[in-house]
Amino acid sequence: MPHHLIHVTLCRRHPLALAALLCLLGAARAQAAAEAPAATALAPVTVTATLTEQDARTAPASVTVITAQELAERNAADLLDAVRGAPGITFSARQVGGRKTLALRGLEGKHTLTLIDGRRISASDDVIGHSDYQYGWLPVSAIERVEIIRGPMSALYGSEALGGVVNIITRKPGDRWIGSLGFNAAFPAGGEAAAEGGASLFAAGPLNDRLRLSVNAEYAHRDAVAQREDPRYSEIEGRKPRSLGLNAELDLAPGHRLEAGVTDGEERRFYDDVSGTRPYANRYDLDRRQAHVGWKGEIGAWKAQARAYRSEISVRNSRTNGVSPTRAQDMTDDVVDGHATTRWGGHQVTVGGEWRNEELVNSGLLNGRDDVSHKALFVQDEFALGTNLLATLGLRADHHGIFGSELSPRAYLVWEASPALVVKGGLGHAFKAPTLKQISPNYVGAEGPHTFRGNADIQPETSNSFEIGADWQVSPAWSLRATAFHTEVKQLITYRLIQQVGTRRTYLYDNVDAARIQGLEAGFTWAITDALRWSMDATLLRTRDKATGERLSDRPDTSVASRLAWRVAGWDAQLGAEYTGRQTSSGQRLPAYTLWNASVGRAWALGAHQRLNLRAGLENLGDLRLAEKSPAFGYAEQGRRVFVSARLDF
Repeated sequence: MPHHLIHVTLCRRHPLALAALLCLLGAARAQAAAEAPAATALAPVTVTATLTEQDARTAPASVTVITAQELAERNAADLLDAVRGAPGITFSARQVGGRKTLALRGLEGKHTLTLIDGRRISASDDVIGHSDYQYGWLPVSAIERVEIIRGPMSALYGSEALGGVVNIITRKPGDRWIGSLGFNAAFPAGGEAAAEGGASLFAAGPLNDRLRLSVNAEYAHRDAVAQREDPRYSEIEGRKPRSLGLNAELDLAPGHRLEAGVTDGEERRFYDDVSGTRPYANRYDLDRRQAHVGWKGEIGAWKAQARAYRSEISVRNSRTNGVSPTRAQDMTDDVVDGHATTRWGGHQVTVGGEWRNEELVNSGLLNGRDDVSHKALFVQDEFALGTNLLATLGLRADHHGIFGSELSPRAYLVWEASPALVVKGGLGHAFKAPTLKQISPNYVGAEGPHTFRGNADIQPETSNSFEIGADWQVSPAWSLRATAFHTEVKQLITYRLIQQVGTRRTYLYDNVDAARIQGLEAGFTWAITDALRWSMDATLLRTRDKATGERLSDRPDTSVASRLAWRVAGWDAQLGAEYTGRQTSSGQRLPAYTLWNASVGRAWALGAHQRLNLRAGLENLGDLRLAEKSPAFGYAEQGRRVFVSARLDF
């Protein structure tokens, strides 16, 4: 679709929101000579957008950075809690135990690549049915920040990055020992909610002048929540995660560093269910591990990195009362990758490559297992086209051991019209390879009421996306931001009915759909006074299944996150709201809803490097229950709860 038609379509659908974007873009000339407002805080940075550290505001991508302080204020228990409310983030139902996964700009969680310090994890939601296991790989206490890159990033990261990338940046050791010890608890306050409690530890520092160490640990427990209408079912499953991580850095020589580490985690999920007329207890044992070793160094004018790592997740199910468990699942990714960057005249050039072997152990596969290798080379060039205009060009060539090769180009422009106004936009192509279940012709999944078969002729999903946006610091107290985007997705992988015998249906994985997703992200931050700040971000979506003409399921047409923050004399108070607009799910129309939360915190300095942070609050102030608004909601939210947390930093 031509770009002017995209804008006309968006304007008809969301005239006020698009007007805000046009105002931002139209202000470029008026603001070209504007002076920069005085800085009040360190600007957030990103390493995910280009593999080098950049100011998030001027990076060649749509970037949101969530800091460790924001994670504490949100009382986040895992990655899903950490990113909720960010621009472009909505939820998709997983239909089991209240589970949900994130969707980014209308693309499902399987289209978002999740990384830990740039290392991919073994994501489960596109391989293991009804799962959301990719959000608990790392305790929140070990996170320095979370970087969310919206839009296709296959030019740098390859498969799974159609919707974008979520990169968890961990806390690193410095030149002195630091640490934190945290405790948290939550209690029901009148509704269907779970009691919860946990403890976490982080410590990092030097062992000598060349060797630094960091360690993190976590233990938590959350009860299951019984369904009000039939207590034999759990509306929200219980969880018991625990993890331990150890990382080391060794200075080999000036400018050269060796890094190594391991993260080992176990999680127990449990909920009650009914098979026919037999109630039973359902338990899933999850084991996650990532081990890595890498080198960073400088050779002449080049800065380089090389590393090897392995990510593993295993899933084991057990059920009581004679109900058969689901199959055991084991997923492993072995990766060797590296890149190097240098300044060459007026160009910042980055080149790199990746080799990855993906393995799945599942009894539905031929001989109970299958694997495939991925190979890739990429190049990126960042250069100036004028005094304030920067261009980024990227190209990645991937080769999949089964379906063949794929090229992923990307082009992006960033114009600093003035120190107050940044306008940027670009286009990119991305792809997602089929899973081993989908592409293996011998795969037969027949555990539930239906049978699913693999398909050797299946092709990768692909997308072509365009975006344009602006960030305008109107004054020291006011900032506005907006981005319009348009995405065409082809070869969507789904399944089609090929046989029915009695009540059992047999489906074949296949490329049968194409989709169009258009939308706008708009927001503002207003420092009402020195102590009072209000921020709001809205995402407006228009989606269409091009085969049927219908809207795509499980994509709210509007989502809004708003927060009012008051800080004075060591105290801070937060009032937040999350609005999720109307959507369809399994052919049923779901109503809009709003969740409210509030909290208050206080920090005390106990010494030169010691600090005590206390926080308490209410989640889901209105005690909203989604099942009462519509039984078709495939996920659940906790009822009203009181939470308390304490963290000692030293």
